[in-house]
Amino acid sequence: MDKKTLPFELRPTNIEGVYSFVPPPKALDHRTVSNATLIKHGILVRRPDPKKNPALFELWRRFIDEIWTEENFTLPVLAPQDGITHGLENIPRTNGPAFGGYSWSGCALVGSWSGVMGVWQIPKVSEPSPPTPQANGGGWNSSSWVGLDGGHGLLPGASSTDVLQAGVEQKVDASGNASYRGWYEWYVPNPSAAVVRKFKYVHQLNITTIPVKAGDEVSVVVQYVKHKGDEIGNPLPPPGPYSFGAISFVNMTTIKAHMLYLEPPTGASFAGESAEWVMELPNDGSGSLPKFTSVTFENAGACNAQNTPPNLSKGDLFYLENYSGQALTTASTGEASVTISYNTPPT
Repeated sequence: MDKKTLPFELRPTNIEGVYSFVPPPKALDHRTVSNATLIKHGILVRRPDPKKNPALFELWRRFIDEIWTEENFTLPVLAPQDGITHGLENIPRTNGPAFGGYSWSGCALVGSWSGVMGVWQIPKVSEPSPPTPQANGGGWNSSSWVGLDGGHGLLPGASSTDVLQAGVEQKVDASGNASYRGWYEWYVPNPSAAVVRKFKYVHQLNITTIPVKAGDEVSVVVQYVKHKGDEIGNPLPPPGPYSFGAISFVNMTTIKAHMLYLEPPTGASFAGESAEWVMELPNDGSGSLPKFTSVTFENAGACNAQNTPPNLSKGDLFYLENYSGQALTTASTGEASVTISYNTPPT
């Protein structure tokens, strides 16, 4: 990516192919400066009219004044987590009002999307009771995330086999200790060793510079964008073709934020055939979920250049089941929310 062609200032992170915005200086008056100046500093959502949309303007003002500021800026430090990856939810095994599978619980909304977002409180995780099988590496793992293109098999003729996603890992080790970390990944199928070396984010890449814990509220936007001037979170994005992936990861509780642009790994399609809000059992489905408090994705939505209104209550629901066909989770939706709850495993 030629940074000189971009209308905003970028800094490379410690991972090749990943760049971050530089926030505005503290003295910048965001209420009066030009949109071009705002874009230069990564403020890509246009300034709402405070008279016509006072509530939206207040959210925008809070982000600029309290979160995306020079004094809060830390250049992202990203750490590959070997052995962790997040794949597709393939053709469901069970037909009906909800689909049963071994990886996902939540909602996938079929359509033609270029962006997805959600705000949620990180669930508290603990050791299951009664005991359930542990993962190959020990303990019980889960991830809550939003993503694009993972619902492979839901759409007849679907071409996408990659997933751009970001969220939070919630893990309990074999001794019952819980840990939490933000991450993102651009999954592509069967990447070669050369692709893995060049695009480290084809496996889970942890965001070490924004600590998270149970109870924190996070806001995540995942979007396909052009290489010039597109806005992360724009409810009416420009049409494709798209050239990069973009992620906004904000811990609303600690007021820390990163915005990242990713070069597409080999195998990325930018198809946008589904948007997802998910609680996942990662990897190959070995082991089982930790016990978790219910998680609700609020302000959940998707966007595209056609301004198609998303309605999550019309999305496809997923629940996790064990190999005996017993449901381990339940999922429900509202028009702009997805709730996933834990079912105590049968004895």
